[in-house]
Amino acid sequence: FHHVSNVPASGRRKALLIGINYKGTAAELQGCVNDANNIKNLLIDNGFKDDPAHMVMLVDEAAPNGKYLPTRMNIMRGFQWLVQGVSEGDVLFFHFSGHGSQVPDSAGMEEDGLNETILPLDYHKGQITDDVIWA
Repeated sequence: FHHVSNVPASGRRKALLIGINYKGTAAELQGCVNDANNIKNLLIDNGFKDDPAHMVMLVDEAAPNGKYLPTRMNIMRGFQWLVQGVSEGDVLFFHFSGHGSQVPDSAGMEEDGLNETILPLDYHKGQITDDVIWA
């Protein structure tokens, strides 16, 4: 297999990786944390550095003190970290493995009338819409 990149990475490489299994809830999934770990290994194999300045993982297993739990607040902080100081030539990578959903689009921007969402670990506090992600 020969890999050819269409985007020259002349700057920093940063990745935000999220895997949520929702363990112990009615919404429990299997394999989402594993997905995030597999993507992490793929990125490392392709030149990303495995350190907190270049890669942040938010998973709901083995997260000490809740610092890296994929809560709504931590995911929003992760987005801020990912785009902070971005400049031409930087490569930003976002991966989410967990539940997604849809909610009514009150702004009337979506053709189907629905916003797509990702569900953080504390989804009962609110989903994260595509409008928020792209803002």
